Amino acid sequence: MVRVVSAILVVLLALLVGYALWTVYENTLTPAALGQGPSTNARPAPSGVLSATAARALKAYGGEAVWKDAIAVDSTVTVGGLLFQLKGRNIPPHAKITVDVKRPHTVIDPVDQSGDIGVLDGFSVMILSPSGSIVEQRADACEHLQNASVTTQWDRLNLVYFLGYAFWGYYSLPNQLMRTDIQWTELRDGLLQADYGTNLPVHSRIQRFWFDTNTGLLRRNDYTPVAAARDARAANVVFEHGVSNGIRYTSKRRVKMTFGQYGWALPFPDFITIDVEHWQLR
Repeated sequence: MVRVVSAILVVLLALLVGYALWTVYENTLTPAALGQGPSTNARPAPSGVLSATAARALKAYGGEAVWKDAIAVDSTVTVGGLLFQLKGRNIPPHAKITVDVKRPHTVIDPVDQSGDIGVLDGFSVMILSPSGSIVEQRADACEHLQNASVTTQWDRLNLVYFLGYAFWGYYSLPNQLMRTDIQWTELRDGLLQADYGTNLPVHSRIQRFWFDTNTGLLRRNDYTPVAAARDARAANVVFEHGVSNGIRYTSKRRVKMTFGQYGWALPFPDFITIDVEHWQLR
């Protein structure tokens, strides 16, 4: 019995050490790394003026002219992770997600195995049948969030709201850098903070974005996913980019829980996995 207990303790210790080392690796040698140095600026950029970090990021994703002319993004996506298991709902693999670049409007086709289609338009959501008739709708999804805890089950409309605003935010980020209704602050080189106000559906009003200071590409986006759980702290880490018609886009994201706000990311489990199989700007 002593030997069995000793063996179990050794295994547990090895697992703890391994997890600790994995955490260090994840937060120092991957895109989850936060970089060094304190914030040196707390003054938002003047409306309509891009900071150095924002200008570099916009250029990295195709440039101002491309995104001013853009209308929508069409994509095929597979989404997974612990969150959807806890919430009891997810969209099927290889779903088609289309977002309007200029306003928060997202179409998810299909939203479940029935073949129904989910639509977000601002703060309102609806479920359409394959023939286009309205099956369910909710005028203000914010008034009906099922977010008491991360295990509180979602209905279909909450799923549509969460994924609808999330993908609008992910795909339209280059255009968001130019919006005058979002207040951007460059906290230091490579680190932007956004204040979305109260008129846009987003994960949380205040979010931070870490960009590579050489390439300008997004590495990490931290926020509180209020529609999932009021007190959760998340790091959305970009592990891969793709290229479509010369335009770069984030193709592999892993959303992880963090040690406090803007802290180190827990390497396991993956709260959300996002794999973009097709992406096209039009």
